[in-house]
Amino acid sequence: MTNRTGSTRALRILLLSACSLGAMPGIAAAQDAPADDTIVVTGTSAITATKTDTPILRTPQAIEVITTEEIQERGGQTIREALLYTAGVSGLTGGDDSRGDFNAIRGFESVLYVDGLKRNYGFVYLPRPDINTLERVEVLVGPASVLYGAGSSGGLTNMQSKRPQFEFGGSASISYGTFDRKEAVLDVTGPLGEDLAVRFVGVLRDSDSRMDYTPNDRQLAQGAVTWKPTDRTDITAIGIYQFDRNPPNYNIVPLGNSLFATPGKFIPGSRFFGEPNINKGDKEYTAASLLATHEFNDWLSLRSNTRYTWANTEQAEYYLATYYGSSPLNPFITGSTTRVPRNLFAINISYNTFNTDNSLAFKFNTGGIRHQLLAGIDYSYFKQDSNQAFVAFADSIDIYNPVYGTAPAPIYNFPNIQVLKQTGFYLQDQVDFGEFASLVLGIRRDRYTKQDAGQSLEETSRTTKRAGLTVNVTPTLAPYVSYSESFLPISGLNQFGSTYKPLSGEQKEIGIKWQPLRSTMLRVSLYDLEEANALQPDPNNPLDSIQTGSVRARGIEFQANHNVKDDLSLTASFSYSSVRISGQNYQRDATPQYLASLFGSKAFELGNALRLRIGAGARYVGPTRSFEPFSGFLVNTPSYTLVDALAAFEYRNWSLQLNAVNMLDKTYYPGCSWYGSCANGEPRTVQATLGFRF
Repeated sequence: MTNRTGSTRALRILLLSACSLGAMPGIAAAQDAPADDTIVVTGTSAITATKTDTPILRTPQAIEVITTEEIQERGGQTIREALLYTAGVSGLTGGDDSRGDFNAIRGFESVLYVDGLKRNYGFVYLPRPDINTLERVEVLVGPASVLYGAGSSGGLTNMQSKRPQFEFGGSASISYGTFDRKEAVLDVTGPLGEDLAVRFVGVLRDSDSRMDYTPNDRQLAQGAVTWKPTDRTDITAIGIYQFDRNPPNYNIVPLGNSLFATPGKFIPGSRFFGEPNINKGDKEYTAASLLATHEFNDWLSLRSNTRYTWANTEQAEYYLATYYGSSPLNPFITGSTTRVPRNLFAINISYNTFNTDNSLAFKFNTGGIRHQLLAGIDYSYFKQDSNQAFVAFADSIDIYNPVYGTAPAPIYNFPNIQVLKQTGFYLQDQVDFGEFASLVLGIRRDRYTKQDAGQSLEETSRTTKRAGLTVNVTPTLAPYVSYSESFLPISGLNQFGSTYKPLSGEQKEIGIKWQPLRSTMLRVSLYDLEEANALQPDPNNPLDSIQTGSVRARGIEFQANHNVKDDLSLTASFSYSSVRISGQNYQRDATPQYLASLFGSKAFELGNALRLRIGAGARYVGPTRSFEPFSGFLVNTPSYTLVDALAAFEYRNWSLQLNAVNMLDKTYYPGCSWYGSCANGEPRTVQATLGFRF
């Protein structure tokens, strides 16, 4: 893999800056003003669920919209943190994980999209998306293969990039916080003429992280140009360059030194078990997107989104092999009570990805019934070229008094090239029966191929369907019912060289949405979701996986959002989910049954143009379990409740905001495993941000 120099990164940032700021006479804010400046609704319409701009009240599926302003108010710094107050969403890998934003929706891993195009193909080593580059995040809950192809049964997370605006303005901020985190952000936009507007977002961060010897640095530049030659045509080009230096920071600690620690055995979450000169995580990401819409007339329109991505990652880590010892509570090497073996994993990998999604929308009437017919084709090409190193029990370390510098460097000897291709044809009809009801019908046909170096071509074809009905009982109250399907091919082979069948999911959902005010949206959903061909450990060979039965998730969700500008904002959520593998009468490992959250903020006018905004939130995650069926060893991870807080002063164009996440600095474990380890929860983090808008 080619190593990029600092000068090359700086040149890319300067080029993107020049593209966005070249002839700009001024700078602009990042958002459109609402028609009524006294009210801001958290989200009244979304594109993700139907690929058309459809009111949430008329969408027959659960979908949540979180704006960047809401995320920043709650102190969110990552996509994972952005969704902490969203019903049905939980962390997939326990605690925070710098390798990616791993969220589970209704118990199944969420797939990440940007501007409607897939970003992550399985477990990829890409830098995490930056909140400052996004306008909002839309969470589509439940299967979505009809519009998006191969994907999770739980749903997808679609991030909408910031786009240029035709009004001048801008914002700049500097912040400082826990782990010596220093960050500067610039966001500027404005017109270059009547039909041309530009935007630039820049981020520079120099930071440590919760683990010793682990930086969390970032250089980012995102430039965008929008051309609107007519009222019916909108073409936006977006380019982004991002370089992160962020080695893996998920700190796995033995059970006997965390959840089951006796006096004197507890190990703090900052303890580093890797090698300072070997652990690394250098990730470079570049992408160019072209997003276009054109209305030929009042009844025919075209939408086209295309992106090309190339990325390089160099990652290496030593980590504890806590499952080595005679039992999950004894991870130590033979003859020692302090030394635990370590595994070595390293990978140099490059990615090339091309996505395009193109559709035509036809509007027509049949009698008194209105139709919006969407016909589309999408194509994706994903190639990864990797070279890996893995050594089990490569070394050991004294977990109480670690000494570094003696472990061997990785030797790369597992090269592989993998190519994935997918082509999909989809058809959707949105039918409006006046003000009484609306119906969504969809069908899709996919062809998916995968090929690894030295392996034969794997090919999968699948048809998926969707149907949903919304009844408008009143203009503000809308019950709905829906059915949707998903499929997801599985990469890799089992120990005997055989391929796996694709996962296939189907969901039945009923719910009701209520919008009593423009500023208020409430949702209650009841769902039954089942994924077939689920992977499970082989009872006769625990190192292998077999496909038997299914995973079934049934539950209920409640979400309420209320947002009035410069006044009161409230977000509340609750979810109960029973997720079980067929043949088992207990909750699936590492999956909480109960989730609940509440966040509120209130603004106060102090006079002389000075405003104070204070807020607080609480997040509850229910207990989880991890069970090893062969020995009967069971680990129960306790529930936990975390408190977040906000205090912000605003004076004219200036603001000073203070956020505290896990304000009470509660020690907790997001997940513990029968393998013999726990993931440490995030400690209290505090960040102060000084901002200026112009």
